[in-house]
Amino acid sequence: MGRAALSAPGPVGLGNERWVVGLIGAGHFLSHFYLLALPPLFPRLKAEFGVSYIELGLAMTAYNLLGGLVQAPVGFLVDRFGPRKLLIWGLGLNALCILLMGFTDTYGLLLVLAVMAGLGNSVFHPADYAILSGSIGAERLGKAFSAHTFSGFLGGACAPVAMLALAGWSDWRTALIAVGLIGLAVWAMVVLRRDVLQGETRAEKDSDNEEPTTAKPKSSALGLLLSPAVLLFLLFFILYGMAAGGLTAFTVSSLINLHGFGFEESSTALTAYLFGLVGGILLGGIIADRYKRHLLTAAVSLILAAGVVLVPAFFTLPAIAVIVVMAAVGFGMGAVLPSRDLMIRAMTPAGESGKVFGFIFVGYAIGSSLAPILFGWMLDAGRPALVFMAASGFALASLAAVVAGRFAAVRLRPH
Repeated sequence: MGRAALSAPGPVGLGNERWVVGLIGAGHFLSHFYLLALPPLFPRLKAEFGVSYIELGLAMTAYNLLGGLVQAPVGFLVDRFGPRKLLIWGLGLNALCILLMGFTDTYGLLLVLAVMAGLGNSVFHPADYAILSGSIGAERLGKAFSAHTFSGFLGGACAPVAMLALAGWSDWRTALIAVGLIGLAVWAMVVLRRDVLQGETRAEKDSDNEEPTTAKPKSSALGLLLSPAVLLFLLFFILYGMAAGGLTAFTVSSLINLHGFGFEESSTALTAYLFGLVGGILLGGIIADRYKRHLLTAAVSLILAAGVVLVPAFFTLPAIAVIVVMAAVGFGMGAVLPSRDLMIRAMTPAGESGKVFGFIFVGYAIGSSLAPILFGWMLDAGRPALVFMAASGFALASLAAVVAGRFAAVRLRPH
């Protein structure tokens, strides 16, 4: 298969690259923040609209799962019309819908706005990766991917605290209106500096690109997405989403039931996992730029996470030791992500990043949506140790998928 080089046809230079990373990071921060803006307000929304938690959960499912699944077709639009246009429309729609939720007086309208916000949220992964691939120099792309992923996880971590603080200071409506206005301010900045947000262009050859592509630039879009390497990376996202989603949802409950820890100690362990994840992402981006054997980096990271996460399942340790263990698990789960992104980018023909990243990220939406059901069943069955054992198994299975995907891409390389 021929190789495709990526270049930025517009403004170049470190100053513009910093603007690109800053704007993309701000949008991705809001994307994850908005995903978790409603759950802290559920008790207030339940009392306001007289609905059940199941009905409120339906709004979140419409927002999260729909936004995740729609990423695949949105990826085609990104490649067809350009990532900058889709990002501007998606960010604006997302922020506007969150703002309008603060004015709604019926549950039905809230649900409609959640669906529309999910559609807006669907643009970020395909558009962001296409812009970063086209705007950032290859030698700095790992750090750029790392900053992008970091900003998203940071947004999710900030949402519950910020929404509860704003709602406590005023009310839930003011909280949603305020964060919606912040989103529109970021949208305005993206519009003003849209000139630095470049998509990908094709070049004849990139002899320095270490990784193989999976498909000829002229191959059909369906053939590209159904190629073995792309499907295996989709599987990786599903399995990784199962491991990460299960730990995020049930670490607290599992430690309480398994070791008798208090809620504060168990919550601290979850916080350590999340901060370890962020730290792994940042260091993983630096490693990915300096050490080009991305598959080895991914393997070491996932083996670390899969091994260490078994400790709470088989050993009784003091709470402080378990907190350190969970931080190490998070570090391994985070360090794999920049190398993962670079492997996907390298195997993708230039100009096709939107559809490939959009399609593959559907896997994470599937995995993280299925995880609470499976892991919740384990807790209901009185087997909290299985939560950590299953997370380890899914992490190792995701490693097998990424190894297979990498070698599937290698077999398609011309000799």
